[in-house]
Amino acid sequence: MRGVAHLDVVDLGVSAAGRPLLHGVDLRVAPGQRVALLGASGSGKSLTAMAVLGLLGPQFGVQGSLRVAGRDLPWRQAPGRRPGMAAVFQDSQAALNPVVRLDRQLLPAVARRRGVGSAAAARVIADLLREVGFEDPERILRAHPSQLSGGQRQRVCLALAMAASPDLLVADEPTTALDMISQRQVVEALRRCTGQDRSALLFITHDLAVAADLCDDVVVMERGRVVEAGPMEQVVRSPQAAFTAALVEAARAGLRPAAAPLGAAS
Repeated sequence: MRGVAHLDVVDLGVSAAGRPLLHGVDLRVAPGQRVALLGASGSGKSLTAMAVLGLLGPQFGVQGSLRVAGRDLPWRQAPGRRPGMAAVFQDSQAALNPVVRLDRQLLPAVARRRGVGSAAAARVIADLLREVGFEDPERILRAHPSQLSGGQRQRVCLALAMAASPDLLVADEPTTALDMISQRQVVEALRRCTGQDRSALLFITHDLAVAADLCDDVVVMERGRVVEAGPMEQVVRSPQAAFTAALVEAARAGLRPAAAPLGAAS
């Protein structure tokens, strides 16, 4: 990975009730780079993402170091306080108020994040909605979240995350449970919003095919440990770890690998 890292996680360990869940996890994302954090359910990938975002509760013991844009940061930090970071999570329905029109949710948030008035915020969110693939942002803004599909809601969440102009976007299983068309639309939206001269991306997923389509590099986790890491093309072509080889074989066969119990959320 080239350049000064925007995100540098070294020797991350997480435990709960004295039980180790993550073991010596190293993770590095350079500016403008797309990195997939890949593993089966229970591998520890989402727990790693929660640690990076500062969202682990006091019931977790955490060790290791976290540097963001060259600054040492604590492992626990209030939501939204991570400098230069934004996140999109799997459950887009929970991220939006189902009974409030989207313009009434998005415009105040964009105005606050950009420090602009309501008219300027309306222009910003319309442009962002176009960037994530909506041809009619005005209609989307007049809609309630319940009137949109899961893929549409996910792209709305992505537009809202990008309103903060993050240096790093953390996308935790954003394509899970979507149909193939919606999945493709979300992946294309992520591609437009991230990459060289844009936000870096940490893409958490169990789906190697989706990760390989989107990301430059991959970090593979199994049972709370990193078992392989490197350029995506190299890892897919010549996997070194047995678990990675199983992921590659499953992706080629169109199957999902069996979960490896960890004792924590994936």
